[in-house]
Amino acid sequence: MSNENDEYNEDRLYYEGLSENVTAPIEKKNSLPKVVEQYVKDAADMSKYNEIPAAIGFFVILGQLSKDMVSIPSGTRRDDTRIHFLWMQTSGTGKTEMYNFFGPIGKEAMRLINAKHGTTFDVFSVDDATDAALIGSNEKERVEVEDENGNTSWEEQLVQIDGGLEGSGLIAYDEFEYSGVFKASQHKENVIMYLNKLMNTLYGENWIIQKKLRQGDMIECRSQRSLYATTYIPKTLTSIIAEKGVIQRTLIYIREVPQEIQDELREMILDEIGTIKPKNAPIQKHANNFALIYDALKERYEDAGNDPLHTIRFGRGFNDALKNESNKMRNYVSSSRPEVFEIAGNFITRLNQTMTRLAVLCCIAEAPNIKDREKRFIVTERHVRQASSVIRQCYKSLVTWLDVALKVKATALHEKVNVNAFRMAYTKLLREDDDGWVNKALLLEKVRKDTKKGQATIYRQFKEISDMFDNKKIGIRAYVRMKNKEEKE
Repeated sequence: MSNENDEYNEDRLYYEGLSENVTAPIEKKNSLPKVVEQYVKDAADMSKYNEIPAAIGFFVILGQLSKDMVSIPSGTRRDDTRIHFLWMQTSGTGKTEMYNFFGPIGKEAMRLINAKHGTTFDVFSVDDATDAALIGSNEKERVEVEDENGNTSWEEQLVQIDGGLEGSGLIAYDEFEYSGVFKASQHKENVIMYLNKLMNTLYGENWIIQKKLRQGDMIECRSQRSLYATTYIPKTLTSIIAEKGVIQRTLIYIREVPQEIQDELREMILDEIGTIKPKNAPIQKHANNFALIYDALKERYEDAGNDPLHTIRFGRGFNDALKNESNKMRNYVSSSRPEVFEIAGNFITRLNQTMTRLAVLCCIAEAPNIKDREKRFIVTERHVRQASSVIRQCYKSLVTWLDVALKVKATALHEKVNVNAFRMAYTKLLREDDDGWVNKALLLEKVRKDTKKGQATIYRQFKEISDMFDNKKIGIRAYVRMKNKEEKE
């Protein structure tokens, strides 16, 4: 099981790009807004070791609630605040438990907001993925009509019956493997088109789903929903990621849960048999928090003349921070094998958009706790760093998965760690006055250059031989010292 220090050291590789020349301070933790951290803490009690999906779930809800009052400008382009999340993880490791936390909170928050503000948010859980169930259908209905003479008669007329994607709120796919994205068919290709459409920006007409029925009638579905989808990791994932544009439009988190954690989770379930715990998560507390955020945002929206372009302001340093974090993503994958770089690199533009949305949402989330109303709703570089703390975990999960899965030769799938490469790099970096300690980031960079492997591969290989080294930290920097034979034995 990875610990906090492992994650921190890996983040250093991400941030520093394994460079000796980086001098900017590295924060161990870019704390998310307090209301988000409270949500994540309670979610973690329901679904262990799933803090990143928990945080994203919060932003999926908030992004949906904010979409009508916030427009994010980018030159002539306009973007909305919705987050579409796809969580792929080992079966039996908490995805369903997380939805049982996320779903009721989303429903209750939307109920409160609908009752107060007259909105129509709801949660649509996909059980039937037919075209009629998703985008609607035209059905004949008998209606009473009156002619010019006042005489009445009954006629049959076509009436559109809305599908589940219509309107505002959430789309919940607890078993996204059946959506059509992973298995081809004509019907399922239609589903992919619907998902692609609803993920387009709401500023324009390209988000409206239209389909011509056999009778020649046109049906129209105006979906402004946010997607929350979970699934196991499919065997064909690599080709799907490369070929299906719908995947690249989502914020994806891929995690192969280590066996030791799976074993621990099973033991926890066994330990709880025969015990009684409160069934309901703190639904009302978090639903109320969303309602408070919505109230503050609506107040700001009205103060801005009901113009979504002016609800949010952007502080000095925001753009530079965004470019800096984007460059870090590219640096992180730049030394990967070409096939990894080609696929992972295609995600960066979309992730930049998502990072912008998350930064805006971090700003919105903390607004009720800022007493000075003039200081609310200003997106700063701090919000970008907060957003990046989520984005980088998703991006690292993608790069690591691709690095393992996209091997050109079958033998590479079982590639063994080149222990000698680590020994030689360590020896070359060793200095007499350092008492055997070597900067870990520099060591891994040296091995990467010597072996011409990707950063994610080198870090994964180091984990496999980590018992060869002692570890210590001086300030924010990590150091390693190779053990002697007696210590290893």
